[in-house]
Amino acid sequence: MGRGDTAGYVNDIQFFSLSDGPGIRTTVFLKGCLLNCRWCHNPEGNRRFPEVLPYRNNCTGCGACLEVCPSGAIEMEGPCLPRIRRDRCIDCFRCAQACPEQALVVWGKLMTVDQVLEEVEKDKPFYKHSGGGMTVSGGEPLAQPEFTHDLLAEAKARGMNTALDTCGFAPWDILEKMLRVTDYVLLDLKHMDPQAHRAFCGAPNDLILENARRLAEGACGLRFRIPLIPGFNDVEENLAATADFIREVCRNGRECEVDILPYHPYAGAKYRIFGLEYPLPQGEGYPEERLRDIVRVFTSRRLTVTVGG
Repeated sequence: MGRGDTAGYVNDIQFFSLSDGPGIRTTVFLKGCLLNCRWCHNPEGNRRFPEVLPYRNNCTGCGACLEVCPSGAIEMEGPCLPRIRRDRCIDCFRCAQACPEQALVVWGKLMTVDQVLEEVEKDKPFYKHSGGGMTVSGGEPLAQPEFTHDLLAEAKARGMNTALDTCGFAPWDILEKMLRVTDYVLLDLKHMDPQAHRAFCGAPNDLILENARRLAEGACGLRFRIPLIPGFNDVEENLAATADFIREVCRNGRECEVDILPYHPYAGAKYRIFGLEYPLPQGEGYPEERLRDIVRVFTSRRLTVTVGG
């Protein structure tokens, strides 16, 4: 069996992406994550395996899902408000198959490397003149290391520029193996304090910071991505510590770019559609003046900054 036959769980494939690396890119979102960030904008990508999530706005209350569910996992909280009992669901997906309105949708599909690249290559004509290529994201691609490696390797063998969008929470030997088939790394930095990182992301940040140092010593293109979360990592002390860390590891002429990714209030609405509870207070977006102040923290340290990816 060749690497084209390696299979993994894919959440989505986004074409003509302009915010996941250089040029025009095709972003492959994998299932599964190694962290548990409270503000996650993509809860449908957290679990490793396929799952059903409700799109409550589509439900007409026909009851077809209730009739076919063999484990009584679906309850109606109102005339058109389906809720899935995870403690009962056996992931048979009969409810999604029976729903005529796509109010119950299966997120995640088992695909081989060849099947994924058959889709990715539809964007290939855009890569040459834009300097684009394929980006593997998630979830967290390092949660499926074999599939991620073989997908990057095969894309590279087919002449594509490759990028890895990662939280960096994995042993270095796993990440190092990816670098052999990766041109560009997008690395999240969520907080510099290990206790705050553990409280909001489910794990400390020491491994992530050590991997960041090693990545900065390598030859791959490197871009740090900083999701701005109100009340978590947007205080001056943490912003300054983050900028100082990036400046420290990107020394001796090493080019490191920084993406500031402001919190978007639509995340809470997405959770409500899925019938999930959003664990953070519903906040507002950042005013332009505040964003300019945050950007200055990084540009004052001679770092190249973009806002929004």
